[in-house]
Parts: sequence; structure tokens; C-alpha cells
Amino acid sequence: MKEQLAELESAGELPALDRSSSIPGPDADSNGIRDDIDAYITALPVSDAMKRATRQVARVQQKALTIGLNDRVALLALSDASMASTACMLEMAERGVPLEQHSKVRRAGHAIALKIEAITANTPERADRYMAYLGALHGTTTTYPEGKVCED
Repeated sequence: MKEQLAELESAGELPALDRSSSIPGPDADSNGIRDDIDAYITALPVSDAMKRATRQVARVQQKALTIGLNDRVALLALSDASMASTACMLEMAERGVPLEQHSKVRRAGHAIALKIEAITANTPERADRYMAYLGALHGTTTTYPEGKVCED
């Protein structure tokens, strides 16, 4: 499996990801996004607005790996931030696109968000921590946000 991943990375089909045992991984510029994921987002063939929305999603995913799992208030706030990042992604995907293409661009935006979620939890340690975060949210609910949903 490691060899297959390395081949996909060298072919550019997958980003070269940090596979250290560190849960948060390296974030040299302290922007809340792991450096390898930040580089992946920079290379995406999407608009700057979509890249900003994708970075918002990535920051939420990164926080999920380090949040205190017993801090109910913080967990609920992060859950709300996650919904806002999803709404922002959809808003940016639809911007300037004819109504009849909204479904298509929403799917594309959702696919990017899912990819960010997957590559954020790319090691057993990170995947376990992300599953613990999801478990800590068990039984909670959130609502789809209204108003300003994009951070930038």
C-alpha cells in the first residue's frame, strides 16, 4: 500500500502528504492548516475564492484533530464552524455559475471538502483522533448557518 501511495504521489495524482506520527503535523506558517494540505490547496485548479473556502474547511478539519474532546462548548462551536465551512464552500462553488450548473459545482465543491477530510486523517494516529472527535459529537445536532459563512 505504501508503494502504491508513493507512486500516486510521484505521479501527482495524490499530494505528497506528511505521514509523521504527530497528530497535528507541521504548520510552519501557523495558519491552522498542515503545510502539505496547504500546498495541495494552492495547487488546486480552482478560483482564489474556492481556495479560500477550501482553506476554511481545512482549518476546521485540522482543529478537529486537536480539540479537547471533553470540552462540550468547544466541540459544538467547531461543529458550527464545520457547517459554516461547508456552506462557504457551496457558496463559492456557485458564485458566478448559471443556476442550471449549481448541482454540478456543488458536487465538485463537496468532493474537494471530502478530499480535505480524508487527507487530514491520513495516518492511523490522525484517523483514530478524528474518529474520537466524531464520537465526542455523537448525539449532538447543528443547523445550517444563515448569513455570512465565509471567514475571508
